Amino acid sequence: MFLLQTPWSIDSLEAVDAALQQAIRTRVNGGPTLALLPHSDGSEHDACSEKDVVSALAGLAKARAVYIGASAYVRVDGEAVPRTVGLIIGPDGDVMARTAKVMPDFIEGYTDTAADTFQPASFQIARTPLGQIGILCGEDILAPHVVRTMLVHGAEIILNPARERSDALFDSRTVARVARAYENVVYVAVASPNTATIDGASVTLPQATALYPPQGKAISVRGAESYLSADIDIEALRRRRVAPVLNFASIVRMNLYAPGYKNEASAPTSSPQSRDEWLTDGQARVAAKARAPQSDDVTTYSAMIGQHVVHQSHTPEQLVERRQPNLDDAFDLVRNYGARAANLKLVVYPEFFLTGPVSPLGFKLGHIADKIGVTFPGPEMDQVAAFAQEIGAYVSGGVFEYDPEWPSRFFNTAFIYDPSGNLIHRYRKIHCGDTMGFLPDTTPGSVFDQYVDKYGYEHLFPVADTPIGRLATTICFDNNFPETYRAMAQRGAEVILHPTSEPHGAHRMGWDAARRMRAFENVAYVLSAGHGGEYFLPGRTSPSSRGRGYSKFINFDGSVQAEADTAGQVPLGGVIDLRALRQARADLQANVALWDDSVVYADEYGKTPRGLPNNLWPDDPLGNPYFGGAEIKKVAAAYVEAGIFVAPQAAE
Repeated sequence: MFLLQTPWSIDSLEAVDAALQQAIRTRVNGGPTLALLPHSDGSEHDACSEKDVVSALAGLAKARAVYIGASAYVRVDGEAVPRTVGLIIGPDGDVMARTAKVMPDFIEGYTDTAADTFQPASFQIARTPLGQIGILCGEDILAPHVVRTMLVHGAEIILNPARERSDALFDSRTVARVARAYENVVYVAVASPNTATIDGASVTLPQATALYPPQGKAISVRGAESYLSADIDIEALRRRRVAPVLNFASIVRMNLYAPGYKNEASAPTSSPQSRDEWLTDGQARVAAKARAPQSDDVTTYSAMIGQHVVHQSHTPEQLVERRQPNLDDAFDLVRNYGARAANLKLVVYPEFFLTGPVSPLGFKLGHIADKIGVTFPGPEMDQVAAFAQEIGAYVSGGVFEYDPEWPSRFFNTAFIYDPSGNLIHRYRKIHCGDTMGFLPDTTPGSVFDQYVDKYGYEHLFPVADTPIGRLATTICFDNNFPETYRAMAQRGAEVILHPTSEPHGAHRMGWDAARRMRAFENVAYVLSAGHGGEYFLPGRTSPSSRGRGYSKFINFDGSVQAEADTAGQVPLGGVIDLRALRQARADLQANVALWDDSVVYADEYGKTPRGLPNNLWPDDPLGNPYFGGAEIKKVAAAYVEAGIFVAPQAAE
């Protein structure tokens, strides 16, 4: 694959053709070749007819016997204003895929090209010897639901012709491509020009051309070179897609979110309208979800992540015995810091900070659910409530929960207590390691119908309205699924607390990119509180691989405000500025979510197959239907049958 930085227009193809010829000369191996061009030179005022653009690119593809991907401003018959269209053209000159841009041109400024109406987009896939290829133009790669929709149409490689600019959000947009590749198990190929001539003015642009693999470091340009040569191992991607471990493309429970998206898509404000009207409506929705100013509101305050080292339990008896020392250590960590912290209003502890992970105890644990989980109220959580009163702050964390209404089951639950000791928020983890078979907790999707009948659909995504902002929680594995965070933000969440316990490993870069994106995509602070390790047990000489620390305090623009760059006990402080967040939410360039419309993707989320189905564990709480990743393998097989995935070649 060749990714070109050379600017082009249909009236000036000489330079890009020369660069392409030089790139082709460097090939050692023969076979099909894909060349991705950046977004075309010029502005919307220079838009040509789509027919002329196709003709010019088809001529280039045929002359060099390559597949061409590119985007351009075009004039479409019957439409009053130009739009951006992405095209994939085969070596024979035929158009293999066409995708019109969904998002507006907010990187370059809002223009008349965004005046078309919202409607379900066409996500076409070019099925080539190089792989199944889709194309998303410019900012569309920043929209997680749009990328997910391209995935379930069959994309293995997503081309992203763009025209990047240097601004405060450039780094976050770069990280977005890392996250999209990782959470969808796709290659993301970006081509952005090194210069552009717009309305007669020539400008030099930042280096943004790169290939982002599903896992690992990007291959990026190093300067103003004309092109980047990047190899794709499509068979490695296909093998990973049918494997059960960390296969987010198969694990995501798309059907769980579908009812919410259907309701949004059918709401009067989501009917097709101009983007000017949509922006006005979006800003009105942001204002409506914001907390009405009250006398006790605090808009700037200190928050703390208590990166805790847990006394790990390896027997059912220890699960109960070690809760108290874990509580005492967690409280002391904050007490020692809190005495010196100014205006401390919020504290977050890691996932299962009272017990550590219980997966070492086995993969069928329903018979000891009451020992694994704490209750609300209960002896341990009553102490947390008293601690919140003691320090005068909101206190959050993640625990295993036993609810007598669900006999022989336990949930992975995040909580928030207010400074008066009241339980104001309880969230049960939607995406969890249970799907890979080694942590047999119950998630709402596993018992979806029973759960929604008992509590209602909105109970899945709780948000607490408080004087220090609208607070929500997610847990560990949720980090890799943007749908959950978007659901919280759609309900007004401004500060999303993320108790987590993450392992070391090759996927760390992807998890960290996803963490930053959850903040950027939703204009929300994300406080990710990780385990700092575990106390060694008798006869044990090494810690668990699942307590790597590196807790992070992420700003609402996706930048990292603070990081615990170590394992161990760490009190990590940061500052929440809700005034700045709320100002950014009203800014069409800063708030990608303003342009989210479920009309584009709602139908796709409700189809079958679409990730793990709901209701896979409605009975037999003493069992474990997910053992060995069995259900993920079934989804992958269904995706292969539907043409969404391609089966890897059989091993020799």
